[in-house]
Amino acid sequence: MSWRLPGGGVLELSEYLRAIARGWWIVLLCAVAGLGAAWVVTDNMPPQYQSTVRFLVVSPPVTGQSALQSDELSRGRIATYAALVKNDLFVDRLLKDSGIGLDGTQAQESISASSDRDTLLLTVVVTMPDASQAVATASAIAKNFGPAVNELEEGRRPEGSSQTVLKVVSGPTPEDAPVAPRVGLNLGLGLLLGVAVGIGIAVGRRLMDHSLRTPEQVETATGLPLLARIPYSSTARSLGRLLRRRPDSLVDEAGRRLRTNVDHLSGAEMFQAQRLQAVTVTSATAGEGKSTAALLLAKAWAESGHTVLLLETDLRHPQLALEIGLAKTTGLSNVLSGQLPLDKVIQHTSFEGLHCIGAGTVPMQPTELLGSKLTPRVLEALKERYSRIVIDATALQPLSDGAVMGSLADGVVLVVRHEKVTRQVLAAAIGNLRAVDSRILGVALNALPDRFAEAHRRAAPRTRRAHRADTVDPGRLRSWPEQGKGPGKGKDSGKSDGGASAADDADGVDSNGAASSSADSNGVDSNTVLPPPRRG
Repeated sequence: MSWRLPGGGVLELSEYLRAIARGWWIVLLCAVAGLGAAWVVTDNMPPQYQSTVRFLVVSPPVTGQSALQSDELSRGRIATYAALVKNDLFVDRLLKDSGIGLDGTQAQESISASSDRDTLLLTVVVTMPDASQAVATASAIAKNFGPAVNELEEGRRPEGSSQTVLKVVSGPTPEDAPVAPRVGLNLGLGLLLGVAVGIGIAVGRRLMDHSLRTPEQVETATGLPLLARIPYSSTARSLGRLLRRRPDSLVDEAGRRLRTNVDHLSGAEMFQAQRLQAVTVTSATAGEGKSTAALLLAKAWAESGHTVLLLETDLRHPQLALEIGLAKTTGLSNVLSGQLPLDKVIQHTSFEGLHCIGAGTVPMQPTELLGSKLTPRVLEALKERYSRIVIDATALQPLSDGAVMGSLADGVVLVVRHEKVTRQVLAAAIGNLRAVDSRILGVALNALPDRFAEAHRRAAPRTRRAHRADTVDPGRLRSWPEQGKGPGKGKDSGKSDGGASAADDADGVDSNGAASSSADSNGVDSNTVLPPPRRG
């Protein structure tokens, strides 16, 4: 079941339920407010007391009239008697006889009457703020109503017929407890009204919120392919925890899907003229998880055997290097300003095959520094050393730093967070990238709930040991021993697994900046077919 929104979108019934669930605190506040308002109103209402008297209407049969005809006559008159109870003439007589200090209007409003044609019972209820006045008024009605009816019918009754008898069968009943206000009913109505108002506010907020939620909405708004669906995870909040190897993580699996789709685009016809070696990861606004997506992409490429560099270019608010635990605070800004050479700012990460350059110290003019002629030279030098470069750029709104780095890279991945940006903001960000002739590869959706995540239906392994037996760790393939030799018996047995030769540094990069062969550094024979070749 779905409803079409005024803007043209379709809102499913489940979205209404989720909107109510997300706005539970609004519903709760409105419910409490409704209860409080009902209590205040109830507390200020004066108590009301009732006294009831019942008459049995009997019309004795006349000569030649059967009992059935007499009963039918009584049924025809009982409704008239119910109306006569509140008649002005009877109310005036009632007030004179009872001596109650009320005027005619108040007395009429306090009296109500109902008739039952089947039982020939006439019920009169008196409701007043004072219990003694209610009983006194009901007693006066029981005493005077029968004679008043007989006087009214005098002269209109056929000869030979008897008077109508109004016999009191119950009452007047004294009521010690007030019948109003009804505290439970009032509080229940206040609660229901408050809940209804809260639900209306929660659904109204959802209808007024035009942020993009579903993958279909993002694809329609951007016209770009969807490269990955990154599920929401508390682990993704910490880049240091995200850097650890977790083969069964759905977040890491989304990073591998992003890597696969970007690699597939490198062979597409529109990108064949230029190899996708340096990729910029950015977003429309801050806080959408671009650094998370950049780290996942770099980590996935490192798992597949590439030599990868993660380059932080947010010179205004550097935080990537600190969150992943890098020792040096210097970085790209120090190289671009001529303070340090490029080799001095490249740092190792805890993940094998992944290096990082932080943003460095905050400069005075970050945009001018990134837009200088030295930045393309630095990127070209890094491309000679690394097969893949992932650039973590700033958000496109409202700064232009991200667009600058998008124009220098071979492609751009745009990160969109679930329920974060609107169609208009995303269109403006894409316009900024196209204005500098950036190649937009596609969109990566971040922080998706389970119902939208691509791998949310993936079954968990039956046991941790069985899952590990079926999982191949790419890092272990790099240190596979030679055929015929056990661990530690290779030609480089004096080194630890994955260690480099004396001519190479610990990063697998020689002094000339060329990537060294992992097979030679790990002592793997050329006839061994198990380890995959190192690409790039």
